[in-house]
Amino acid sequence: MRIPIGLIQQIATSLSRTFRKTFQEEYLAAKQNPKKWEAAATTNFGNMDLSEAKKILNLEEIGDSEALQEHTDKLLAMNDKKNPKNQGIGSGYLQSKILNAKERIEYEMNTSEDK
Repeated sequence: MRIPIGLIQQIATSLSRTFRKTFQEEYLAAKQNPKKWEAAATTNFGNMDLSEAKKILNLEEIGDSEALQEHTDKLLAMNDKKNPKNQGIGSGYLQSKILNAKERIEYEMNTSEDK
């Protein structure tokens, strides 16, 4: 089966136009409101909101940093493949979610202290 060269050129042209237009829109939006985009660039928690982070770490309140560290360590140990208790079973994906949740809660704790 041969794909016509003209079709490939049309697809490539369409994709490049779409990418260029999107990039220009994002650039203009960042130029108009730089603080919003600066905050988005410096805080990346995998698009996790605070309620999801609290559910992942099984926390009701976010004020206790010792409880946060304790829950994080416990969950990371439970999902560590190198831990002999787990018999080689673990999930890097779950570990990343746990760390994202911890970072999100720490960020909220720091911003609430600043206010």
